[in-house]
Amino acid sequence: MSFCPQSVQTRRPGRVAFSVAALVAAAAIAAPARAGDHTVNVVNNQFQPSQLTIQAGESVTWNKAATINPHNVVFPGPPVVFCADGCDDMGGNGTATGSPWTFTRTFSTPGQVNYFCQIHQSVGMTGTITVEAAAPQPGSLRFGSNSFTRNEGGGSALISVERVGGDDGAVSVDYATGGGTATPGSDYTPTSGTLNWGDNDDSTKTFTVSLVDDSEDEPSETVGLTLSGPTGGAVLGSPSSANLFINDNDDPGPGPAAGSLSFTTGSQSVQESGGPATAVVQRTGGSAGIVAVQYDSADGTATGGDDYTPVSGILSWGGGDAANKMFQVPILDDGDTEDAETLSLMLSTPTGGATLATPISQTITVLDDDGVEPGPCIEDDHTLCLLSERFRVEVVFTPPGGVEQPANAIPFTDRAGMFWFFNENNVEMLVKLQNACIPQFNRYWVFFAATTNVAFRVTVTDTDAVLAKQYSNPQGMVALPVADTGAFATCP
Repeated sequence: MSFCPQSVQTRRPGRVAFSVAALVAAAAIAAPARAGDHTVNVVNNQFQPSQLTIQAGESVTWNKAATINPHNVVFPGPPVVFCADGCDDMGGNGTATGSPWTFTRTFSTPGQVNYFCQIHQSVGMTGTITVEAAAPQPGSLRFGSNSFTRNEGGGSALISVERVGGDDGAVSVDYATGGGTATPGSDYTPTSGTLNWGDNDDSTKTFTVSLVDDSEDEPSETVGLTLSGPTGGAVLGSPSSANLFINDNDDPGPGPAAGSLSFTTGSQSVQESGGPATAVVQRTGGSAGIVAVQYDSADGTATGGDDYTPVSGILSWGGGDAANKMFQVPILDDGDTEDAETLSLMLSTPTGGATLATPISQTITVLDDDGVEPGPCIEDDHTLCLLSERFRVEVVFTPPGGVEQPANAIPFTDRAGMFWFFNENNVEMLVKLQNACIPQFNRYWVFFAATTNVAFRVTVTDTDAVLAKQYSNPQGMVALPVADTGAFATCP
């Protein structure tokens, strides 16, 4: 698109009205912001740099310190948009002023965007943003998990493959079975092939591995799974190899059982500064003989080496030993304020006749505690204090093309409250906390529902434990309800 300089009427105070066409045009340069991609500073009646080239989808932040001369930024449109302390198409104040201001806009469509200072255009205070088409992002292809499990008599196992990190263009990847302890032809039917994705297709694809139900009493066996030969610019993601575990379904007859190995829980949450996370693996259903199991970590939204130290190893049990075994995952405190992040732990390759039982994987949620303030909770226009003021609830939201700002709180009961973003008569969110500190749960629960597709982040802080959980919604997505019954293991 191109915004060319033209005569601009002086902006009048009051509410700005837009036609449908004007709103569409404004949205084209007001996509969800990623503040910090590029910066333009106002210095001595100039924009520095005045010429800037960016890629579609990137954002530009304009900054102005206190000055004698008043300045603003005008995008001549149509529609005309005035920016200074925010932009008036998103509720900001675009009046030229000598006071400090900043705002951020994201440019989604290739083309040339011209702008100028309303007061100093005649002395050359103008600028141009050249928006180039963004490089295609074909994404990476990976297995949906690094381990799949199926009983021998289940007929076939369904294996999932994901496309993540982009969906530009048509891509494909080859898959194949091979390796492992299972015998091709006797325990499963070997298979290979190609999975295909079209342009803008990021759906999960699957293939099946047919299983052979024999009559032999045997330990759990594995089938190696591999991905190779990505096309269309896609790359292999992690994991690009995985194992299919085939559990025996034949009656072993009388005699001691080696037992089954599993995590004691499928998920846990830890504080970023709270030291390592401890995973517990149990042996149930028998303790005959020496058994062992492999464990590994894998990235989710957390990144190995930055947010945690990857781990891999083997846990072993002796004959008659049914005690729980543990291993630790070091959590790295990076000092950055960020959303909660996740990593996964997986069990694989049991030996000694042991089998795997559910759960064979565990999700660890790393809760950011940078900037977490201890209690007490103090209720204000942007803060709810719930459950006898133990829990602090805060919400921030980001209008499309705007900057992050606090939502407005409406107290309701000791357990619940509401938040509005743009207008107090238009409530966007209901938040409820439940004390479930009874033996079968031993948790504080968090529930909320939001009727919006605006980007937001909810932060719930246990001020007694100095522990926070965050929940977020991306720009343009209708928010899903949240029922987190494992939120805070901080009873009483």
